[in-house]
Amino acid sequence: MKSVASWPSIDWTRLFFLPFLGMTLYRMSAEVIHQVEEALDEEEKDTLLFLCRDVAADVVPLNVRDLLDILRERGKLSSVSLAELLYRVRRFDLLKRVLNMDTPTVEALLRKHPHLISDYRVLMMEIGEDLDKSDVSSLMFLMRDYTGRSKIAKDKSFLDLVVELEKLNLVAPDQLNLLEESLRNINRIDLKTKIQKYKQSAQGAETNYVNARQASLPNLSVKDPSYNLRVSLEQMCGILA
Repeated sequence: MKSVASWPSIDWTRLFFLPFLGMTLYRMSAEVIHQVEEALDEEEKDTLLFLCRDVAADVVPLNVRDLLDILRERGKLSSVSLAELLYRVRRFDLLKRVLNMDTPTVEALLRKHPHLISDYRVLMMEIGEDLDKSDVSSLMFLMRDYTGRSKIAKDKSFLDLVVELEKLNLVAPDQLNLLEESLRNINRIDLKTKIQKYKQSAQGAETNYVNARQASLPNLSVKDPSYNLRVSLEQMCGILA
């Protein structure tokens, strides 16, 4: 009886995701970094430096080229992360020309993968985009009680103001009350509401995380000896205190 030659088995799942994995893990070349840096204007560069303050918190890059190079050396600058940065500064032309990606592709990737940029940084950037010059001037005046009269030059942006407030521990991802109140004082209730929605979303995410952690822990009943031991120890500590 003739033996029938069998086809080698194919891992179709791996074959399907291989190009995608290559796109996400591929490290950017120096040439790509140079192209991006040359194409960005000064405002876009300042925005990128602000967005990445948490990503490279232990260094202070002098410019966008240094920033991207640091991220590359640390393995944080993949095609997806660079696409996220360009998407945030709305340089969709560079997405297409440099990375061969369109906007829907990037948005799909951001829904599936952890973000390089925090939601807090994106929120501050979006608020800055919605403020006009008179709004920024009013905010800087209101903040003089905290930053001093000459701490921030008049020609600085809202993001510059946020950085100074961060240095003074007056603004942080979980500390936005001062900024909320200031926006209310200049009648930008729409932006105050935007911060409130961010805080609600952050609280919801934290609650979901805690619930998930609790669900992963062993379910100890009152009759469980380890549970009773822990309760007894807590009671003893309370008496001794």
